[in-house]
Amino acid sequence: MTSSLPSSNILLNPLPEIRAALKSNSFGISSSRIIEDNSFPITQQDLESVKDEIRSTGMTSPRVVGRADIMLRQGEGMVGVRLDRSGWTVESIQKATPQIHPKLDRTYESLESLLIDLSPSYVKEMNNEIWKRFGMDKNGGDEEENESI
Repeated sequence: MTSSLPSSNILLNPLPEIRAALKSNSFGISSSRIIEDNSFPITQQDLESVKDEIRSTGMTSPRVVGRADIMLRQGEGMVGVRLDRSGWTVESIQKATPQIHPKLDRTYESLESLLIDLSPSYVKEMNNEIWKRFGMDKNGGDEEENESI
């Protein structure tokens, strides 16, 4: 019996995961760019070679990697991140505030945890987003109740 490996599996192709993570966190970053030419796999042939490697070794290929540049808000800097079987790693830091530099080469379980650790402005925007999603203002009541007072 041959097991099929879906091409959207993060262990086969991290680019869809990077796209989704950047989109869902766009509220808290200035801009982002996926670096496809420094990612793998890119082509269908690449993907098939990764599937073959996984079938023969039973392990995720260390070649599978996705990369992106993320511009943080409020001049906090730009970071290059890598997503691979280890997680999200800060791979480069440019024009950043001093407190970000020690985070170089640190690996995180999610893009959210990476951004929370690196960017106070991301944390602020994340909190604002949470309040909005629950239909509440930051002062403790929901918007409708506060408007009627």
